Amino acid sequence: MKADKQQLAANLSRLDPKLRLVLLHGRDEAASRDMARQIARQFDAADNPLAQTLIAAATLKDDPSALAAAAAEVSMFGDRTLVRVDDAGDEVLDAVTMLLNAEVAGNPVLMVAGELKKGSKLQSLAERSPVTLSVINYAAEGRDWDTVADAAATEFGLRLARGVARSLATATGGDRGVLRAELQKFALYLDASPEAPATLEPAALAAIGADLGDSEINALVEAVSAGRPDIADQQMARLAEANIPGIVMLRGIARRFWLLLELRLAVEGGLSPQSAVDGARPPVFWKAKPAITSQLGRTRVPQIRNALDRLLGAEREIKTSASAGDVLARQAILGIATLMAPKR
Repeated sequence: MKADKQQLAANLSRLDPKLRLVLLHGRDEAASRDMARQIARQFDAADNPLAQTLIAAATLKDDPSALAAAAAEVSMFGDRTLVRVDDAGDEVLDAVTMLLNAEVAGNPVLMVAGELKKGSKLQSLAERSPVTLSVINYAAEGRDWDTVADAAATEFGLRLARGVARSLATATGGDRGVLRAELQKFALYLDASPEAPATLEPAALAAIGADLGDSEINALVEAVSAGRPDIADQQMARLAEANIPGIVMLRGIARRFWLLLELRLAVEGGLSPQSAVDGARPPVFWKAKPAITSQLGRTRVPQIRNALDRLLGAEREIKTSASAGDVLARQAILGIATLMAPKR
C-alpha cells in the first residue's frame, strides 16, 4: 500500500509486524537512506550480530527465491532479522512476487531504490499489496524543504525562526540525513526537547552551524575509528577549548560507526570494502574513503556494535549525570579508540 504521513511516521518509530516489505524510492535518495537508517535501528542489538542481513539486488535477479528464503529464516537468537536490499529496481520484481506469495515470511524486507521508471511494475506491486509499505520521496525544494525542515525540527523540540530552514538547506546540501544530525546538535546546544521546545535563531545557527568545529570533530572521529587514543585525547582537548560538549563528540563518532555498521553488513553480504564504500548512499566524502575502506577491512560487526553500545550507554549516563558529562564522554571515547586499535 502507498504510505500516508501517519503510516510512515508510525513505522519509522515501530515497524508494523504484519508488513513483509517496505519499499523506499524516489528522486530524493538521501531521504530514502535516512528513513532506512531509522527503520534499521529498530533491529540493532549488541547481543545479536545477525539482526540485519544484506542481499545484493543483482543476487535476486539471478536467484529470486533468495529473498523469500531470507524472510522465512529463523534466527538462532530468536529475534526477527531485517533483510535489506539496496539499489533495487524492477529486476527484483520476481523476488518480491515470491516474497509476497510465500506461506511464511517472519522477517521484514527493507528495500531502497532510486527513482523508479514511470509504470514500474515493482512500484505498482508494492502499492497494491496490503502487506507492503511503499514510500515515494520527492526532492524537497523551496517551501517543500521548509516543511521538511520544520517537521524534522519538531522531533527534536526545535522551532525554526524565519530564514533558518533555507540556511539549513544550504549548509546540509538538502540532505535529510545531514539535516537530522545537525538538528540533534542544535537541540543539545539549546537544551531543547519535545517537552521543552526552543527556537533556533540565526544567531545560534551561526554560533554552532554545520561548519563550526567540523574539522576538529572529523579529526576526532578519524582518530577514534583508526584506534589512536593518543590523538583522540588531543582532539578532545581542542574541542573542549572550543566549548563543544562531550555529547556532541559522542554523536559525531556515532555517525561514523553507524556508517561502518551499514557498510560492514554490505561487506559480509559479499561486497569488497572498496565496493561497499564506493556504493554508499549518500556518497562517502572522497577524503574519508581510504580511511573508511581500511577500517572496513579490519573490523567486524560485533566490534562495531560494541562501540555503538558504549556510545549509546555513555550518552544515557550523561543525560542522568548531574555534572560528570564531559568526563563520561572522554572515558567512553578513549575506551572505544583503544577497542579499535589494530591488532599486532
